[in-house]
Amino acid sequence: MALIQSITLEMFVGKDAEPLYTEKGQFIVKFPACWSRGPEEKLWFDCVVWGNNSTSDKPTPQELGWLASYVTENVKEGDRILVRGRLQGTPDGKPSLWVDKTKLVHACYLSLTVHELSITEAKANRPTKPYSPMPVVEETAETPVESQPQTSRVVSMPVKSSPTADDVFAKYLSKS
Repeated sequence: MALIQSITLEMFVGKDAEPLYTEKGQFIVKFPACWSRGPEEKLWFDCVVWGNNSTSDKPTPQELGWLASYVTENVKEGDRILVRGRLQGTPDGKPSLWVDKTKLVHACYLSLTVHELSITEAKANRPTKPYSPMPVVEETAETPVESQPQTSRVVSMPVKSSPTADDVFAKYLSKS
């Protein structure tokens, strides 16, 4: 008896969904997504959404499969998504590791067959950088009030955050 591992996660999409066809003509959509509990805990998933076999030159979304069509059209890099799916794993049962040229492990990833997906927050709906108001300029006794311009005293400026060199997830989110 095989054990089926089902999982539900909220993650960030690493790249726009890529529609593909298998050799046998089955429509599939692939995209990477990352779950993170902080800069030190990142888990990447190679997400796959399986569609239908298609023989038409210009298949309709119904012919391709509704979930695969939805993902192709709507899942974009930087979106926050909620997925339910089945873990695939590697032949030896371990996650794959992302290692750089210096043999430093940055993250690990698993294959995930997606059964349900919803976009919880599109990247376009999130502010790219947080804003912090500057302090209000106080009037001094030396300067008469009537000689000062009648403009707003609060100015907003973007706050720049610099991710650490090892924080791949923060670097990804800072790209706009």
